[in-house]
Amino acid sequence: MDVRIVAQDSDLCIAIWQQTVIHIWRGQPTVESVAKMVGACNGLISSSRAPVTCLGIVERGSPPPEQPVREALAHWSRDVVPKMAGAVIVAEGSGFRSALVRGVGLALTTLMPHRIPFKFVSNVDEAIDHLAPRLPVASGGAPMLRKVVEHLRSSTPSA
Repeated sequence: MDVRIVAQDSDLCIAIWQQTVIHIWRGQPTVESVAKMVGACNGLISSSRAPVTCLGIVERGSPPPEQPVREALAHWSRDVVPKMAGAVIVAEGSGFRSALVRGVGLALTTLMPHRIPFKFVSNVDEAIDHLAPRLPVASGGAPMLRKVVEHLRSSTPSA
């Protein structure tokens, strides 16, 4: 399993597998943590010859971002996501909180339409299925990305 962890603590895990940036949010997102995620995305985009994808997972226990963090995420959505082949954000959980995360995502994608597939979904399987056509088959494709996500989740300390 060829995965490189860029940043990891009880609130966040940022990793790179092949041409995919994976970010898992467990705790309170901060402007600094978004900057680390943006740096990982930009670094992979600039160093890669192959198309880059992004998988973000907002776990049910992660609180909604505050205004400065939402602004940083909007800049990422506007400035970085269009350089990718695909990006998917998973809003885990049910009810109001999940709907809130998807609502913010819908607002971002409506106000700033993207030329690439940029989706907000409710579970990891749906996200990986969406990214599957853009994943390197020789490296294991969608099944390997599922294993990588499981590995990262199990090795990240709880918030």
